[in-house]
Amino acid sequence: MFKVLDIAREALGSVAKVAAKVPVIENKYHVKDRLRGPWPKGPFLWMHGASLGECKMLLNVAKFLKEDLPNCPRLLVTTQKVEVLSYIKDSGADVAACIAPADTPATMKSFVSAVRPLGLVLAENELWPGYLSSMLRISMRPSVAVISGRFHRAIPGMDYSAIGFASMQTGSDLSRFFSVSARSNNSRMMIGGDWKLLPWVRSGEAIVAPENPTVDTSFISMHIQEWPSLSRMIVSSIKREETVVLVPRRLSEVDAFRKRLRELKIAVVDWPKVQVGAVSIVSQFGVTKDVFAISKSAVVGGSFARGLGVHDFWEPLQRGVATCVGPYAEGQKETVTTLVREGVMAQLQSVDDYSQRSRPDVRLVQTFLAHESAKISDSYQQLIEFLKNLLK
Repeated sequence: MFKVLDIAREALGSVAKVAAKVPVIENKYHVKDRLRGPWPKGPFLWMHGASLGECKMLLNVAKFLKEDLPNCPRLLVTTQKVEVLSYIKDSGADVAACIAPADTPATMKSFVSAVRPLGLVLAENELWPGYLSSMLRISMRPSVAVISGRFHRAIPGMDYSAIGFASMQTGSDLSRFFSVSARSNNSRMMIGGDWKLLPWVRSGEAIVAPENPTVDTSFISMHIQEWPSLSRMIVSSIKREETVVLVPRRLSEVDAFRKRLRELKIAVVDWPKVQVGAVSIVSQFGVTKDVFAISKSAVVGGSFARGLGVHDFWEPLQRGVATCVGPYAEGQKETVTTLVREGVMAQLQSVDDYSQRSRPDVRLVQTFLAHESAKISDSYQQLIEFLKNLLK
């Protein structure tokens, strides 16, 4: 079975080389960089995340590792998204950054040779076969940590023996992961919660609703695929003369949202300007904290169209903002179900319910997140111990 995986990875490399010759594909996905680098010269502790949410989490973890890990090595953060790479480089974080290597045998050999990873920290569900097998080949002991892990199904023939530490978001994630990995490694496994909350846990800040919020509803991380539902919710808000902020998930879709809003004869302004009866569009990364600071409620994207995956609902919750998601919670179904059941978050089964959606009491959010904080704090300390032993 391992041989089948290697053949599949070889085939992926061949397809990628052909794709790199197509200008429109190369310009959008930077395939050549994924195949050939350039890779920074190590050694590094390698950290990898798929997209913006995971990489923002990793940048926070990187900051804390430098504070808490004795003789912390240089850190390298890789991402699957070109636009997120720009965000990391512009963030001012004390890390090296590059596009993630394609999971092909030739690319991984070149990447490992240059980067010389001392260990690998994977965010959420980035369990690439070649990443794990490469770390297994170069380390005498399990040297991969999975943090804020989510796990739904295994790739046939996958070898998990490179993983020495796994902090999974929920009990269900842990159970599914344990069922496929227990026979191949002796990793430390636990329920560790969602580490997007780690900065809040570290800060010890109380959850307090924004004072004198001037924005009625913020639509966060919305995809253009969600427009049929999103447009109806926005029209409903505008008819009530509310102040609305729209944060597109992808900057490349800002103009498409602007065009469609104008087609509906809805006034559009650019953030940070906000205006009653208008939609303020955010066209840059990294300002959601500022948006939440003046918002009464937040509606989180990725949850109004099948196949997307609901985005980060923890950030508005920890900011004391009444939070709502749509009917589709791909990737976080169990957590969303729990939060809704406990009255911490609202979920719309239909946009017809938007104007009557519930606004959870901030006290319920405070109580629930206090328990989540304890799990995250403990699992982070366990990661520190794992890395201390690994880097001896």
